[in-house]
Amino acid sequence: MKHRLLLFVLFFVLPATVFAQGFGLPPGFDFKQFQKNEEQAIWFMQYDSMIVRVTTFDRGMAGKDFVCFQDKKGWKVVAGTIDSLGMSNSKWFQVDGKNVVSEMKKKTDTVLVASLARAIFNASVQHKKLNIKSSASWKKYARVNLDLTITVTMYCDQDAGGTIWYGPECAWWYSSDGKNVVTTKIINQAPMMAGIAGTALNLSCPKEKMPTIGTMWLAYRMMQKYPQINVA
Repeated sequence: MKHRLLLFVLFFVLPATVFAQGFGLPPGFDFKQFQKNEEQAIWFMQYDSMIVRVTTFDRGMAGKDFVCFQDKKGWKVVAGTIDSLGMSNSKWFQVDGKNVVSEMKKKTDTVLVASLARAIFNASVQHKKLNIKSSASWKKYARVNLDLTITVTMYCDQDAGGTIWYGPECAWWYSSDGKNVVTTKIINQAPMMAGIAGTALNLSCPKEKMPTIGTMWLAYRMMQKYPQINVA
């Protein structure tokens, strides 16, 4: 039986317990884990938003590789070409707390950017080895953890024809320099197509399990186009 999830209402008005029930979770589910997953999904959306803001500010950056990270002033967004050494031909941008974008004249945190870029490059190599069959492109995110390891996460995106793919969630934890794999977590290597019926988006999520971060990320980022999300 499908659970109808009205994201505009639930996300902004009702408590997370009600929102969680939209995913078909039973009473007594792990609320703290749900919140943790939710926070991570929202962070990925912020990451995407920073790239969109920069490519809108400077359209010449469209199609570039990106590394984004937060600091006390907001976000730093670095566009260029990611390779095994880090980031080359880079251009740096600042997105402040009011979402105002400006080009940076002075590069800062260059060691951090190189480490994040190397981690993305190495994770991309590992990702190809999985040989996941899908026409979708892939979203790539890199984040520094409290223990200074770097997590690279990849999710399916829409393909050129507009088909929404989801399912595979790939994550690699790297050493602080982005060179060595510490651990890996791969969820579901079989991509699925989201069902669309008018303004409704239909997703599959087992009721007995906590909704994955990727499922929550997809639901959140699609809610403006599809105000009704059905999670079965």
